[in-house]
Amino acid sequence: MPRPIRPVRARRRLAAAALLSPVLAVPMLSPTPAAAADDVSITDFGAVAGDGRDDLPAIEAAVAEAQRRGSDVVVPAGHFHHDGLVELPGVVLRGVGESSQLTALSTQLQAVALSGRGTGVRDVRLTTVPTTQRLSTDASARVFVRPATDGYLVRGVTIEGATSAGVIAFGDDGVIEDNHISGTLADGIHITEGSTGIRIRDNVVRDTGDDQIAVVSYEKFGEWARDIEIVGNDVSGGHARGITVSGGEDVLVERNRIARTGGAGIFIASEGSYRTYPVRDLRVVRNQISHDSQNPALPEKGGIRLQATNTDPSIVGAHFERNVLRHSGDSGILVVGSAATEATFERNRVVRPAGYGIRVVSTVTGRLVFERNSVASSPLAPFSDASSADVVSDLPNDPAAGDGGSGESYIADRFTPVLDGVVEEAWQGSSPLQLSVEPDGTTGVARVAWDEQRVHVLVEMVDATPSSHAANEHSDSVEMWLDELNARNGARTTGDSQLRVGRDGALSSVIQGLVGSTDIQRAVTETPVGYTVEVSVPWAELEPTAGTVVGFNASANDDRDNDGQRDTYLSWVDKNLPYWADTRVYGQLTLVD
Repeated sequence: MPRPIRPVRARRRLAAAALLSPVLAVPMLSPTPAAAADDVSITDFGAVAGDGRDDLPAIEAAVAEAQRRGSDVVVPAGHFHHDGLVELPGVVLRGVGESSQLTALSTQLQAVALSGRGTGVRDVRLTTVPTTQRLSTDASARVFVRPATDGYLVRGVTIEGATSAGVIAFGDDGVIEDNHISGTLADGIHITEGSTGIRIRDNVVRDTGDDQIAVVSYEKFGEWARDIEIVGNDVSGGHARGITVSGGEDVLVERNRIARTGGAGIFIASEGSYRTYPVRDLRVVRNQISHDSQNPALPEKGGIRLQATNTDPSIVGAHFERNVLRHSGDSGILVVGSAATEATFERNRVVRPAGYGIRVVSTVTGRLVFERNSVASSPLAPFSDASSADVVSDLPNDPAAGDGGSGESYIADRFTPVLDGVVEEAWQGSSPLQLSVEPDGTTGVARVAWDEQRVHVLVEMVDATPSSHAANEHSDSVEMWLDELNARNGARTTGDSQLRVGRDGALSSVIQGLVGSTDIQRAVTETPVGYTVEVSVPWAELEPTAGTVVGFNASANDDRDNDGQRDTYLSWVDKNLPYWADTRVYGQLTLVD
């Protein structure tokens, strides 16, 4: 039976005019005749449809025989099960369509794992036992393409549920096309670890627990994902972003339909919080985006969002053309971060965004060109640039309101409070840092004080729906973000810290080991309108003196419906500034006597 061959591996070097072409020729995977041998059915080795028992031994025996013959492994019509990984080293496993069903009995080891050269899985239905506990391991994905896999194919596969991703791929020269993926607890399709020559085409992705399609290049892997095409996919209902490129080179995102995402429709970033590489040579062309940014609890919003928070420059050679963005839950096009961004936006159309049509926040640097874009029915302004970047636009500029934490002088007074939940009069000597105000009235005011040994933070929350039924950011809580040395490094470094205090007094942090190794003092008290938090931590690096300037932000989390999931978040600096990933967007506090 036919097996896939490797696609031609070649980097695209196109002239400028070719960058605007709506359709690019790509290498095609053509079937090639298999070796002169019969394909191997799993039923020939003892797999029995519909008995609910583990068929993995039969599948493994069939794979071994297929390797010997140079043929495919066939899953006939019927419902089969496997309790453990299905390894396909250089072998193709194929079915006859959705009637060929493989159910994983393990939530931890449920992957169909591809390895070697010319491997693949096609025309089967992959399901799993129900679970709500998300994992982050490769083996808990439903299809796992192992590192060094070359010339693989995932085609015509229906994936219904996965403990982590639907497909996670590390290999090269792969095609992921015509699949239907739904109900995963993590990403639908996730490409990483320097993958090269990947075509992600004509997939349907629904209701994922994280991003729907993501290309992520982590610095820890030592190289970019390169030569990636994401074309003609239909994604909807994801918890987080629709299509993400967080580090990558030579990436095309074209003619995709993206709808009903919790976060950004298309997210382009070099992320300080995850240490991802820059984005280089990116084209985002002719995509349809609607009703993005629907989850108030997610910070990364916008129809198309560029977020430069790691290396400098972070985004280089990015081109966005003829995209249509309708009914964004935030701004249609949103550029944030503080590392340099170099991008052009041409002939994009934004219709009825909840925020600005196009917004460039105050901390953005680099060069941005906006030409022949149109915005209809923005409640704020069609175009707003509050940055000092080199921005060229043929739309009139209406600079955004202050981004919070900037433009004024804020002070932290010197005094040592008694941490008992009683707000002392001496706190009034420090500047009030007003957090954002939610539609239901939830808000807060933070103040900072200091002495030679410690920094002290007071947050007075107004919250009519108190909740403490979950952990970390999913419970009502306040957070302090501190850049002691005011290094403004971007990604957290020496002297940077983050601490979360729950309404129930629970401590947590995104910085591993901080809570257990630091002398943290806190007091939480209920008030008639909400709750008050006082927290004190020792200076880690700074020897403070009057006149010293530190970087700071205060934020809060709110579970308003008491279901154990964060519903929204509040911040002193503008919520669109990625303070969770970029210390350069913190506000500035001057220590005074």
